[in-house]
Amino acid sequence: MIACHFQMHIFAQHILCIQDDLSQIRFIDFWQDVCAQASLIQKLDAEQYALWENDSYEFLVLFFATLLARKQVLIAPNRVKDLESELAEQGIYFLSRQQVITQDSPATFELSTLNLDERFLTQAQVYFYTSGSTGQPKKIPRTLRQLLNEVQGLNQSFDLAESMIAIATVSHQHIYGLLFKLLLPLASGCSFYNPQLAFPENIVAAQRKLARFQLANYVISSPALLKRWTSDVILENCQYVYSSGGKLEAGVRPWLNRPIIEVLGSSETGGIAHRDQDDALWLPFANVDIQATENEELAVKTNHAFSDDWILTGDRVQLVEASNSKSTFKLLGRLDRIVKLEEKRLSLDAIEHKILSLNEVIDCHVLLVEHEHRQILTCVAVLNAEAQSALMQGTKASFVTLLKNQLKDKLESIAIPRQWRFLPQLPRNAQSKLNKQAMQALFKPLLLPVVLAQQNSADQTVYQLAFPPELECFKGHFPNFPIYPGVGQIGFIQHFAKQVWGDLAWCNGYEQLKFQDLIKPYSEVQLTLQRKLHKVYFEMSSGELKLASGRLLFELNQQDHLEHQVETGATHV
Repeated sequence: MIACHFQMHIFAQHILCIQDDLSQIRFIDFWQDVCAQASLIQKLDAEQYALWENDSYEFLVLFFATLLARKQVLIAPNRVKDLESELAEQGIYFLSRQQVITQDSPATFELSTLNLDERFLTQAQVYFYTSGSTGQPKKIPRTLRQLLNEVQGLNQSFDLAESMIAIATVSHQHIYGLLFKLLLPLASGCSFYNPQLAFPENIVAAQRKLARFQLANYVISSPALLKRWTSDVILENCQYVYSSGGKLEAGVRPWLNRPIIEVLGSSETGGIAHRDQDDALWLPFANVDIQATENEELAVKTNHAFSDDWILTGDRVQLVEASNSKSTFKLLGRLDRIVKLEEKRLSLDAIEHKILSLNEVIDCHVLLVEHEHRQILTCVAVLNAEAQSALMQGTKASFVTLLKNQLKDKLESIAIPRQWRFLPQLPRNAQSKLNKQAMQALFKPLLLPVVLAQQNSADQTVYQLAFPPELECFKGHFPNFPIYPGVGQIGFIQHFAKQVWGDLAWCNGYEQLKFQDLIKPYSEVQLTLQRKLHKVYFEMSSGELKLASGRLLFELNQQDHLEHQVETGATHV
């Protein structure tokens, strides 16, 4: 078993981080970097800082440097302008790498005296900012001691080789990516590959690049990526593939040539359990105790959660006693998805199960929304290719009637959703969790295309967008042949650009605008935004078809622009 403690490898000469160009950063170099940054961060006034860094290594340096400087860390789920404003109202600002102004002041922290003892681990406070099951943001506290406990629990539960390289398709900004990609290697003396990868082919390409290190690897991924796997993508030198953030679809495992370990957990509880087969029972992690309440709710007690007491999860379970090991359990659905409609108790999980039994539907999410001062059931559905074609060739009303007629034999009338929206996939955030707020918005006046997925880097953002026919811009343009007008496209491009880069004020010009093809209802479009000073370059495409391109010229908020320059290294402070 690998020994796990951050202190053990401070002076280690072996590799912690492998960059995209295969350059390497040793453990000792990393901790030296942490000490230098901690000495600068300690001089800052605030006691709590938000952390958002696309680069995993930079994130890890600032994470430990901030804690070492006796500051609290809030792990942000994104860095859009709305969240920046919301946190600023609480006096919480985003932190970036500090630049040395003068060499006169001595460093507060030195590698030779660095001591990550129990006192430090216990007082180092981290907050995970999560929407939770209700969609309302909340801050979940964890200490570094609790995070290390979780890493040690993972180590006890999985028989990992002593020397490994972690490869991730998920963000380190989420607790799952943070633990598996960064903290587990840091505590066990393993390595991580710095880039976050986007496609199955990228994973195999990275494994081939890393083969020169002659180390096995493990892959940290999500159901959203794994369901796109094909049998011709063959993993190399891979011990395990991990999946978390949602339920792995049945039938995905045979496409991969390595075992997939599903991980169940939440920001409140940390990791709870794991399994390696579609219908297998869930096995709790080594340091997790479980029990079921009278109403079959799963309760969890572990030394890595924010509370030492039992924590209710909202999951309905059936416990299965095991003779020689811990009890395992079967998930039965969410208790918080039991709703009352016209005095009738309905399970949204059960309704979804019946809808998914229709041949036309491959994924769906049922929700309760306010409509004309009363609540109604609605459904966001993903159709197979044949059904999608039938929808586009006919009318939405006739297609919905077809689905409702089939459901009459499966559900009572009140449980059949009244309103429907159809998307190419359910919208998810960067951690592969369902974006419930986006789906609620589908049943209100719809002013912007739906963000199905989003990938951020320092000066580029890529959106996957859906254009449901309910969008306001389709109405009247034109009645018998709706298309999304160019002025509307410029409008939402401005909106997304200003959301990503907070120093953009208003758009005062355009250059080289080209609208090469039409955006019609039900289109799925990739929008790429690239930032160069006050210009935002955009390109939209659908598959191989290029739809539009050009660049927008923005005025800048000067104070925000100065902060952007500092964060991107354009100037020094």
